[in-house]
Amino acid sequence: MYTDSIIIYNAIGEYASLLLAGLLLFVMLYTKPRKTYVYRYIFRGNIWSIVAIILQITILRLANKAGESFNPTLFMSLLILFTLIYNGVLYHIFSYVNMMSILRRRQRKEFILMYTALSAVYVIALIVDIIASGLYEMTLEGVDISHFTRFYCMAGMVTCIICFYASVTNRSHISRVIWHTVCIIVPVEIIILCAQIFCISTNHTVFSGLTYVPVFTLAFLLFHNIPYDEQSGCNSVNALDEFLKKNIGRKKFYLMYAEFRMPTADNFINEDDDEIMYIGLNACRAIEGISPKVTMYRLENEKFVNVIDCSDEKQALKYADQIRGVYDGVKAEIKVPFNYILITEEISPEFDSPMKIREMNEHIINVKFHEQNNSYFYVVKPEDFLNFEEVYQVTSALKDIRNRFDLDDERVMVYAQPIYSVEDGAFRVAEALMRLKVGDKIYTPDKFIPIAENGGCVHALTCIILNKVCKVIESLSEYYDFDAISINVSSKELSHSTMYQDYLEIIERYDIDTSKIRMEITETAMFENYEKANDNMRILNQEGIQLYLDDFGTGYSSLERIMNCPVKTIKFDKTILYKSLDDDRMDDILSYMIEVLKKNGFITLIEGVEDESQNQYSVNRGFEYIQGYHYAKPGPIEDLKKYFARKNAF
Repeated sequence: MYTDSIIIYNAIGEYASLLLAGLLLFVMLYTKPRKTYVYRYIFRGNIWSIVAIILQITILRLANKAGESFNPTLFMSLLILFTLIYNGVLYHIFSYVNMMSILRRRQRKEFILMYTALSAVYVIALIVDIIASGLYEMTLEGVDISHFTRFYCMAGMVTCIICFYASVTNRSHISRVIWHTVCIIVPVEIIILCAQIFCISTNHTVFSGLTYVPVFTLAFLLFHNIPYDEQSGCNSVNALDEFLKKNIGRKKFYLMYAEFRMPTADNFINEDDDEIMYIGLNACRAIEGISPKVTMYRLENEKFVNVIDCSDEKQALKYADQIRGVYDGVKAEIKVPFNYILITEEISPEFDSPMKIREMNEHIINVKFHEQNNSYFYVVKPEDFLNFEEVYQVTSALKDIRNRFDLDDERVMVYAQPIYSVEDGAFRVAEALMRLKVGDKIYTPDKFIPIAENGGCVHALTCIILNKVCKVIESLSEYYDFDAISINVSSKELSHSTMYQDYLEIIERYDIDTSKIRMEITETAMFENYEKANDNMRILNQEGIQLYLDDFGTGYSSLERIMNCPVKTIKFDKTILYKSLDDDRMDDILSYMIEVLKKNGFITLIEGVEDESQNQYSVNRGFEYIQGYHYAKPGPIEDLKKYFARKNAF
């Protein structure tokens, strides 16, 4: 036995592999990645890799210190154990590559039988090799493990070739990114394995861990961390953002926005239904097969984007029509109701952000295809861009108003419409009306309130108009005689448990009586969440704020519920007035409702009175207050001085 070994193996590559595998394990445990069907192969494969590298380092350390204490049996056992562990590593790589295909998942039993047969061949070859020549050799220079290294490296190369063959035969069922990755990785792996065989004999360097740990690392980074969706092979939304940032304004290209509608609210890629998923993934492969210029991005479950990197409009629309044909095929093949909305547009330099592009497509869908139960293919027209640009400016302004939360924001303008008191023969109250100024344009509530409600901006708007109304009330109260000014409260506000807190805090800043503030609440909003709305209304009423029930007759009318709510004034919608003028039955119903409400202590107000005949009808039916163009049009709130009586002559 030798006292010193001349052959010294360099294990720096194995230590580097162990460090990389350890870092990968840490990231996989603590970054909460997408744990998809094939994720387990990466995780388990990385564990097997760590065990294999530790065994390899142990083998190399023993070989470097071969001396009197060298134990051939232990050393041989470690070599055999490593080759078996290495087979486990190869199994997880082979499984991961194959299971990326939904077709292979369906053939999982056959796949396991195939790999069991390959493993049996591997073990038999190992036994034959041990019997024939042994895995290592004791020489005058020390322990030579060149034969052992060649054996498992050859097994690795065979696995690479089989993986490549499996990918070629399964090309139509795997995504483009997987195919490209396999085409790059397999040759690189074979080159590294050949280099390992060469280096073990020449300079005794071992770096075989670098042939399998990077494979798991790359798979994790590509499909379970950020860029690609592992099932569909689509790029992620982050990748789409990067593409758009890089290319908008620099070159001409087209984009197809795809939204799918199914009863389950999930799109065709659904792991709970293999058949649907199989059809969907085939559609993804078919779209990728149209042209290398077509790239798919997955925004979320039911929303995709296809970037058509083509400057020729005719060719781009041809690709778009081919994509549409793929979705029509899905619609014909799938067993559940399936509809799509496809929007194709040229991306112009004006759309300078990915968010703006997505919002434009959402806007077109909401305007043109909201609640439509069919499939649509739409090519964006120039006027669509112009219409959206206006909406986008309003949306941006509203978000900025919300974020700044400046109670004196000049973009929120306050108009007011005086309300005529029949009994007093004068204007005693007024309704504050909001306007939004964006640039040189002034928008009415019907244009921006729905946007504000959807974007979570309405509370800021209500606080701003309340602050401005309180300021006007404080100014008018000293010289003018009036009862109150009302403001409208959005339906979105009424369902929040603490909606009143900011309101009361704003009112307390001013030296005014809370009875001078009144709030109008829509009937529909009140009945969307009756209990919560009733609680909020009671709190406001206890603070001295009188409540109006606005738009009465347009929602879910229920006299019983209304009488149990702390509202004082019932404001009838103008549509009730117009119908009653033309329909005797509606006239009888209106007269009955007015009688019942007044008998129970409610004040009645009618809006939308535009001419003398409507005015006379309203007076005859007993309305106490009348609002409409017949008496006064909305104007800047400062103009209320023209309508309210002065307290004293001055």
